[in-house]
Amino acid sequence: MTVEAAKRDIVFLLADQAMEQVVLGFLGRQQFHRSLGCAKFTFNPRDIIVSQMRDSGMPKHAYGLLKSYERTHQRAVVMVDAAWTGCPGATMLKESLGQSLSEGWEEFAVIVIEPELEAWIMNDNSHLHRMFRCPENYREILAGVGHWPVGAAKPPDPKAALDYLRKKHKVRVFNAEFGKLAAVMSVRHCQDAAFIQLRDQLRAWFPKQP
Repeated sequence: MTVEAAKRDIVFLLADQAMEQVVLGFLGRQQFHRSLGCAKFTFNPRDIIVSQMRDSGMPKHAYGLLKSYERTHQRAVVMVDAAWTGCPGATMLKESLGQSLSEGWEEFAVIVIEPELEAWIMNDNSHLHRMFRCPENYREILAGVGHWPVGAAKPPDPKAALDYLRKKHKVRVFNAEFGKLAAVMSVRHCQDAAFIQLRDQLRAWFPKQP
């Protein structure tokens, strides 16, 4: 067996534990590849690294955190939020991370979520009110206070919308709930550009066989 053949498919470098739970939720399904529209690839929780430096430390430290994995993995995915103090903007952040990773990785993807991870889960799906134990008419409630404009696919500021439900309706949401929701929600409901980028990248790396 060649060294290349022995490598695992993907290593994921994530900015925080909430991202970790969401990735585990999506990719921990037995048939996750079918919902993503790609061929099956190997995935294990040990393929995930959670940065201790959060989003702001990723531009400087991402490549260093991934360097040792060049020997064990064929591809790398870096995920980071765009909403943090000092962020240069999603486009520049993505370019900076991509330039750094290209020093050692031939195949990689930089996923910058705008504004942040809540954009992936705060959408109109049948599981959200049950997982987050919030009112079933949460969308109407958020529309009434301006957090979710009528006709919009998701709130313009998903984190602020979730924080409103926390404060006004005693919704208790921890990282584990993010993962539980990701494990059951349909990926078709997630129209976030960063999620679509990740989905399309996985399809390109692992195309479905005819």
